[in-house]
Amino acid sequence: MPALRTERTHRWGSSDSTLTAASGSNRPRRNISFNRDASLASSLAALSPSPPPQSKKKLEAITIRGQKLQPTPVLDTLYHWLTERKAIDDRRRAGMPTPWTKDAVLLKHKFCNSYRVLDRTSQFVVSEVIEKGSHLPDKELLFRILLFNCFNRIETWILLKEAFGKKLTWKDFDLKAYDKVLSKAKRAGTSLFTAAYLKIIQKKIDYDANHMHHLQMLEILMDALPGILEESEYAAEVYEKVAAYPNMAAFTTYQLMISLSYSRLLNFSANDFVVAGPGASSGLRKMFSASITKAKEAVPDIETHILRWMVTTQRERFARLGLEFSFLRDANGKELELDVADFEHAVCEVDKYARSVHPRIKGIGHRTQMRAGTFHPSPDPLPETPALPTAWGDPARRVARVRPGPLVVEKKWIITKILKERPAENGNDDTVEYLVSWLGYDEPTWEPRSLIVEDAPALVEEYQAALKAKKDKKAPR
Repeated sequence: MPALRTERTHRWGSSDSTLTAASGSNRPRRNISFNRDASLASSLAALSPSPPPQSKKKLEAITIRGQKLQPTPVLDTLYHWLTERKAIDDRRRAGMPTPWTKDAVLLKHKFCNSYRVLDRTSQFVVSEVIEKGSHLPDKELLFRILLFNCFNRIETWILLKEAFGKKLTWKDFDLKAYDKVLSKAKRAGTSLFTAAYLKIIQKKIDYDANHMHHLQMLEILMDALPGILEESEYAAEVYEKVAAYPNMAAFTTYQLMISLSYSRLLNFSANDFVVAGPGASSGLRKMFSASITKAKEAVPDIETHILRWMVTTQRERFARLGLEFSFLRDANGKELELDVADFEHAVCEVDKYARSVHPRIKGIGHRTQMRAGTFHPSPDPLPETPALPTAWGDPARRVARVRPGPLVVEKKWIITKILKERPAENGNDDTVEYLVSWLGYDEPTWEPRSLIVEDAPALVEEYQAALKAKKDKKAPR
């Protein structure tokens, strides 16, 4: 077992809320579809104009957690974007030919779906990674999810699946074998990662290749996550414990949790937990301008509460703008409202969309232009009924369990190897000190043997066994 040491390093805002589970999120279901007789007909009747209509009147202020927030036109644009982006998906699934929209920005640039689960990668994770591994033990299912999350690229999963077949399992995992397959693909010019999810390892672990850094983190999380998932009473606890590991930033930890939530392994309500990523923070800044900056001084986690407000008021906001949003439906026809992860995702997308539609409204950072180039969507038809995680139907998800209080992430230091020993110095009570290497850090440090024996007994046994074998080899025969 690697040694873990912790230190409180930063706090996130409070996750306190009285929000209950989103409508329809607690019913057993496997597939989702849209109402072909009503909402589909409405969405296909007329394509939206471009850009969405903008009110010339000052929008009415809203109050969240006692903070007065003044919306900008970008807030209304969020609901127009959600409606039209979902309608595009409906039109594709109905078999309509391109173009699927008159919105010039949506037509020329790639955007994620209104519902995160409808994104191409999410659909692959649900149907190919999770559902096809749902018969396996929990540890094997966890391995499949973590392995995909290492790269978050469908083509890399297919590459590994073709290379290892039925041995694409934790039981048969061999780091060197995976390195051989991935290094060969990399030399051939194959991209292994999806850029948005690439975890750049800032400090060397044990390997030079980035894919090896990711796989080593997989090994560490395979050891730690089963206990974390079993012992955590709240989703917020899972986040705190996973984010504490080296190189697991806020964004990558939250994205991993969303993938885990598609399986039986992370069995919490869809609205239990949310963290606003950098793009969502910038989008919220555009939606509420300077008022959100002031609100954050009084309520540091105001972004979380705004996202929860968006969940609870979504029907009211759509109705206010005269929009007929095409909600997903479960197998029983029950409408599924957008959850906090969907809104976090959508706010991030609207941050990008607003660069074109609202160029004078500033967010966080200096990006003011859309990426150059024109998006060419795949002409391949989409299934009429997309996949929904079976695990979402678990009765345990019917009640939201939102933990009160702030998020606290405690940094972990992980010992990877004992390099050598020396007589204790600096007045230590121990007679021996070990020189140990740490995950994510270049410089080893000398530590008292007693601490290492307590934190990493397996590494001590391994080191002592290596010393004995070395001595035995030198001993005269």
